[in-house]
Order: sequence, then structure tokens, then C-alpha cells
Amino acid sequence: MNKVLILMAERTGTGHKSAANAIERNLVAQGCTVKQLNCFPLMGKVGVNMENCYIPLTTKHPLIWKISHGFSQICTDIMHSWIYHRVKKNLLKEIIAFNPDVIISVHCMFTKAVSRLLRKNKLSIPFLINVIDLVNPPKVWRDKRAQMSFVPTAIVRRQYLKLGFKPEQLMVSGFPIREDIVPPVKPKVLGNKLHILMVNPSINLQKNLAYVRELSQIDNAEITFVCGRDERLYQALTCEKANNPQLTKVKVLGFVSNMPELLQWAQVLLTKAGPNMLLEGTRSGTAVIVTGHIPGQEAKNYQYITANHCGARCENPRKIRALVQGWLDRGLLPEYLQNALHAGGNDGAKIIADYIVGICR
Repeated sequence: MNKVLILMAERTGTGHKSAANAIERNLVAQGCTVKQLNCFPLMGKVGVNMENCYIPLTTKHPLIWKISHGFSQICTDIMHSWIYHRVKKNLLKEIIAFNPDVIISVHCMFTKAVSRLLRKNKLSIPFLINVIDLVNPPKVWRDKRAQMSFVPTAIVRRQYLKLGFKPEQLMVSGFPIREDIVPPVKPKVLGNKLHILMVNPSINLQKNLAYVRELSQIDNAEITFVCGRDERLYQALTCEKANNPQLTKVKVLGFVSNMPELLQWAQVLLTKAGPNMLLEGTRSGTAVIVTGHIPGQEAKNYQYITANHCGARCENPRKIRALVQGWLDRGLLPEYLQNALHAGGNDGAKIIADYIVGICR
């Protein structure tokens, strides 16, 4: 039985874990034994702290996050070398113990450090990378020593070719989206109520509150707000709802396990430009409004939505009500719901799993 090791993270956003889960399900369906390995704890206490500070930094101290991201872009090799020395001992133990036939990383911090570890220890295990940044991936993803890099779009493939990657090192796979989000056969139909799903649409707490206040003024709008693991946001919204009668029709949720059902219910999704959530939205046939991005990351991901004509970008809460109301008044929302079904690029998990099974034979 083929054994596959997936390198990922638990708490640096939901995309890495979601991508790993989607790939694992497809591999298990083809008879593989799969182990997901969170690499941050392998770096010791500093790694645990790095992972745990992701949400606080991106939500409370975005400038510090932007500076750290900029450092990784400018001093990429220094960062990879530091990670290698922090992770090499414990990661090698995990690899030897599991003895995988293939290793795939879905996290940009564990790319060059991993291929270096394999090379230094003369381990001839195929190493693959699944790039899960949508439009303009950070430099830390790039590793020409990887046997294959799965990239989400043809645009990213062309970027990599210009950087000297060989064509046989690149595959346009699309994005690995969980398969329990089932694309609807027909476009969603508007009824008497407008179903709006908000998934932590901004890294700024006050902007999130402003988005909710504005959208709650739309007649017949039903709003569900998913805060994820952002406890500060959950508490602020719960307090706002208790003190603002206008928000009585807003449902506030923390971390959820029924995202497929919520997306099936929604007609409009507001979210920041995390690629996983954007493509889960289009896969579910939902119109998407991109309302923000993490500093230094995700800045151009909104282009996937606008290029496929299945939504818009709006990073100003004061303009959001007019935007959505305009969709309704001009009859644009049914068109966006139709286009979302054809956006594509959201079936990468099967393509990646098929490739892995193929090289294991």
C-alpha cells in the first residue's frame, strides 16, 4: 500500500488544512495510507509560537505581519535555511518512522527546507509542492528541486516558467477543494430572502462590524457571519448584536463544521481574499464579494473573481450596501450565480491524487 506524507499547518489560516484534507480523501479513496504532519511543532517552542501568532498578527497587528512577510520575500533563502536548521532533526525522525513513498507540502514554509533535508540524507523520496496561493504566489513557494509543483492557474505556471522552472516540473491542477462542497446542477434561484454569508471578511475588527451594520439595512437580507477561530471578533459581534436591534436577523457563529451547508444556503458570500474560501464559494455556485486581504498576501486574488465575472471587490464598508443593492436592482446577481458555476479551478484534489498514485506505481 502506497504511503503519502502531507506537510501542512493547523493554525495558519484554514486553507492549508482544508487542502490537505481534500488531497487525503482522494488518496485514501485510491487505497493510499496518508499521514498529515503539522511541521511547526517540529521546530520546537518557536515553531509553536509562530503558528499560534498567525491570527493575532494578521488581525491585531497587520503592519508587523506585513514586515515579516516582506522579509520572507526579500531574504527567502535565509528564511529557508533557518527553517531547515530548526526542523531537520524532528522532521527526519518523522520521515524515517513513516517511511513514505511520496512527500507533498501544502505550506510555503516547508519547501526548500524539505528538499534540502532529503538531499542531505540521501533519501530518494519524490517531493511535491502544492502551491495554494491563487494569483501571485510568494517567493517562498518556489523550489526547483521539487519533482513537481502543482500550481492553481495557467497564469502562475507562466510566471514559474519565466523564473526558470522546467515545463515537466509544473502542472496546472487547480485548487484542492473539499469534495463535500458539491457544485449545484443549476444556478441558485433568488427567492423572497437574500441569503448573505460572511466569513471573517476583513482582518480589521471595526470594518467587520461596519460591513454587518450596512448589510443588515438591506430589505429581506438574512445574514450569517462565521468568525472561525477569531474569538475577539466573535465576542465583539455577539456584543454588538445584543446592543443593536438592527442586527437581530444576523446569526453569529464561531468555528463551524457545516460550511458546505452554509455555502449551499448562501447566494452572496463576503470574504477576504484567501484562495480556499474564494474557490469554495465559486464551487458552491455562490456570488463572491472580496472584502479585504492579508497585508503582503492575497492582494491580487480578487482578480480570479472579477475575471470570471462571478462577483466583485469591495474593501470599503460604506460602499457595500450600494453594491449589493445595485446587483439586485439591475438584475446582476442571477448572472453572477450562473457564472460561478463555470469559474473552474476548484477540482485540484483529484488531479493531485491521481498524479501521486501514478508515480507510486
